[in-house]
Formats: sequence, structure tokens, C-alpha cells
Amino acid sequence: MAAPSPAGLPARPRRNPFRGSTEGWLLTLPALAVLVAMTLVAGLYVFYISLYHVDNFGGGSTFVGLRNYTDAFRTYHLLGDLIRTIGFVVVAVLLELLIGGFLAFQLAKRFRGNGFVGILMLIPFAMTPAVSAMIFRILLDPSSGWVDHYMQSWGLTSQPIQWLSNAPMAWIGLIALDVWSWTPFVALILLAGIQSLPREVLEASAMDGASSWKQLRYITLPLLTPFIAIAGVLRTIQAFKTVDSFLVLTNGGPGESTTVANLSVYRLVVQNFDIGLGAAVAVVVLVVLLVLTPLLMRIVGRYAEHERGAS
Repeated sequence: MAAPSPAGLPARPRRNPFRGSTEGWLLTLPALAVLVAMTLVAGLYVFYISLYHVDNFGGGSTFVGLRNYTDAFRTYHLLGDLIRTIGFVVVAVLLELLIGGFLAFQLAKRFRGNGFVGILMLIPFAMTPAVSAMIFRILLDPSSGWVDHYMQSWGLTSQPIQWLSNAPMAWIGLIALDVWSWTPFVALILLAGIQSLPREVLEASAMDGASSWKQLRYITLPLLTPFIAIAGVLRTIQAFKTVDSFLVLTNGGPGESTTVANLSVYRLVVQNFDIGLGAAVAVVVLVVLLVLTPLLMRIVGRYAEHERGAS
């Protein structure tokens, strides 16, 4: 039935509200199928494999139930690996948010060479993580690395520092590598947020006598909260998956002091050929990540609501 129209105008046929959505679903169906196959189906298969002991040399598979999970915590000290992983993620992501925010505010200012500096920032982010780790390994070499050379030249140390043979120094190197590689990514997200801020609000607050600190505290940061949340969540997910920098830079050493959960998965599956146990560790890491990500989003959302209510 045609919709009623004003006098003198032809009746306009009513549009089917489901037609466009059906066509949209049909167009996105191939991409959705690939996404489901690569995520949901693959995840369920990993969980299925984690319930079996898989013999890679023709012996078949034996159902062992949850034994792989108990072995992961009792024999392979998965809890310690998870604690080290979470500690690494927290420290690295916080530093990247702080440094990335500072760089974003500086790049938001118009100055000569702004574009060139932005291009330079993309170099660490564009490099392959394994290549970045190899560069850091060379720089931190106690006999020929530039870091020890210049620290001794400037009088900061009297002898070379064994960066990768000492657990605290190895962690400093790993976190520095991650911060160097991913801070530009965070800075670009926050820079986009800063450039989208409504200028009239900032100008009105300046006319009312608000200082730069008050503008930052009560206007800029609350408005940037969605961008901070996006950068924080994306970096948390990516940092949890980090394995190549640990493998190249320290290989989990000295001892097991820098062994993280994903490195344990690599060792179990690739080196020990224990696919079932490696799959169990991967499932535990996925569960931890699925719990932490919504929690982080809720904390950031609560902070944003508090700031909006306070303003």
C-alpha cells in the first residue's frame, strides 16, 4: 500500500526496510565466512586438540581430557609465564600510552618539519618485529654494541653491561624494544583524536580563564578517552601475542626469567612437538585475554562517564 502523499503529488511507494539489510548481509557473507573460519572454527579446533595427546610420528591421537591443562600448570609452570606476560603487557602498554600521548601532543602543534618527524616515527612501526629484535640484539652486545660503547664514553658506566645475561637488564631491553616499535602506533591514534577535538570548546575555556593544565585535565583527556581506550585495547591484545622479540632477543633467558606464555607455546609445538599441550597453553592465554579486554574496556568506560559527570 502506498504511503499517503500531499495533494497534487504522486504517491510514493513504501520502501521495504529489510531489502537493503538483506542485500548487505549477502554482500558481506563471504568476508563473514572467512572470519568465522579463521577465528571461531580455528579456536574450537585448538580447544579440541588440547584435549588430546597427539603423536606426530604415526601413533594417532589419544584422548586425555584436561590432563594437558594440569600438566601445563604443574610441569611447565604456566602460572609463572602468565604472570610475566601480564607484567610485560602492563608496563609496556602504559609506557607506550604515556610516551605516545606526549608525542601526539607535540605533533599536533604546527611547526616546521612536522611532516618529516611524522614519517620518521613510522619507521619503527613499519619494521618487522624480528628484524627490530635483531637490531636491538646487536646494539645491546656488550663487546661491540653501541649502547655500552656510548655509555662508557659518557662516563655512565665503567664496564660493559651484560644486558641479555642479567634478568632485570634483559627485561629493560625487551620493554624498550616493544616501546620503540609500538609507540608510533599509539601516537598516531591519539594524534587523530587530538585533531578531532572541537576547537570552539577549547577556545571558550581559554576565554573563561582556564589554564593549560585545566584544559588538559577537564576537557582534552575526557574527550580523548575513546581514543585512549582504542589504543590501549589494541596494544594489550598485540602485546599478549608478542613472541618473536622474546625469541630473537633472549629466547626466554637467562634461565626462564623472560619466558612468556606464547614463547612456551612455540617451544611446546615447534621444538617439543607436543601439540596437545601447546594448544592447552594457547587456550589458557586466549581465556585470559578474553577476560582482561572487556575488563579494561569497562574501566576506561567508567572513567569516561565519571569525567563527563564531573565536567
